[in-house]
Amino acid sequence: MKELNGVLCEPNIGRRRAVPVLYLQGSHYEVGFDVGRNFASIIKSFLSSYENLRDFEKEYKTITGQDAYEKTLANMKKRYPYYVKEMQGVADGANVPFHQLFLLQMDDLIGTINDNHIPRNDTGGCSSLAVKTRKSAILAHTEDAFGETLNHFYIMSAHIIPDPEDKELGAVEERFASLCYAGHMPGYTMGYNENGLVFSINTLSPLELKPGNTPRTFITRALLASKNFSDAERILRDEGLGIGNGFSINMIWSDKCGDQKIYNVEVAPDLKADRSVLNINNYVDEPLIHTNIYQRLSVKEVIGPIIDSSTARLKAIHAHPPPENGKDLKNILSDISGQDFQVFQEKEDSIIKTIAAGVFELDKMTWSIYINKPNISEPVAVLPIRFSSLSKCES
Repeated sequence: MKELNGVLCEPNIGRRRAVPVLYLQGSHYEVGFDVGRNFASIIKSFLSSYENLRDFEKEYKTITGQDAYEKTLANMKKRYPYYVKEMQGVADGANVPFHQLFLLQMDDLIGTINDNHIPRNDTGGCSSLAVKTRKSAILAHTEDAFGETLNHFYIMSAHIIPDPEDKELGAVEERFASLCYAGHMPGYTMGYNENGLVFSINTLSPLELKPGNTPRTFITRALLASKNFSDAERILRDEGLGIGNGFSINMIWSDKCGDQKIYNVEVAPDLKADRSVLNINNYVDEPLIHTNIYQRLSVKEVIGPIIDSSTARLKAIHAHPPPENGKDLKNILSDISGQDFQVFQEKEDSIIKTIAAGVFELDKMTWSIYINKPNISEPVAVLPIRFSSLSKCES
């Protein structure tokens, strides 16, 4: 063991084939506390080794950074107080500082507060694809992040039962499962909720951000409670405040009769109004393919690795025949043909690495999670997808 930033850290242990899953029930604070308590060692190891957090803390100590932090936290306590409580529960359960967890949620909103330079070393590398099949629909996704995130994730399967105080503030009962980076809120990766949603997220990087506005991780956390697509659109629009940074979400919504609709929504800050800018695309006959660049919204983006990687991965993906089934999707997710940037990033020297891949198959109602390339390995975990909150089909 070695010590880093006052915490004992694991040596380089390579790519572990392990998917920790925790089933939880309780209020927002209780669920957060149990996540922190059960995954304290993983959370502490990640917080001590994640170099970007050192940069966030440096900015946090400046007058501008402190102002952005306090303004963002105040806005989230007004808009989503129960999610702030949930985060406090994680901090208390893991015995780590709350401000470090909140800085993780702010991400580039704090990281660029004093120097929004070009190029910007934005994270990203996730590739998402979805297709309608003769039987159903499939969503496939590579979860890519900075190398420190490898082996520092877990899945929480939660039944949130809001306490009376949180109910008064707008909290609703939630049932969902989401992959989480250590210490992060659920929602900003991939997962499902029991109202008929399966989803994956792609980080996007507008050049102009709005510190103080809603961080993308709070919007994706709120989406775990969405009842249907129109409810999800309302959450994404975030009227009265609006997102401060950018992302896109890939969704398959199932209705009570088992019909599926595939959407991608690109989300960006509105620089002239207090809401998010959205571009919604419904995929009927063609496959959904998305990486980490705006493909439809006209947004000035950063220059740097996230854009170069996205362009290279799109080229590699489109070199394959259009996917028609799960096997095709697994082959595309496993593509390592790129010299500098790969769809499945596993090179030792890659700053961004694929920490896991997920395949949601709605005919089987399963979520398969792979640690190695999915076309040559077995899933390490196969979780059931439950849509228990959908009423039965009447036809």
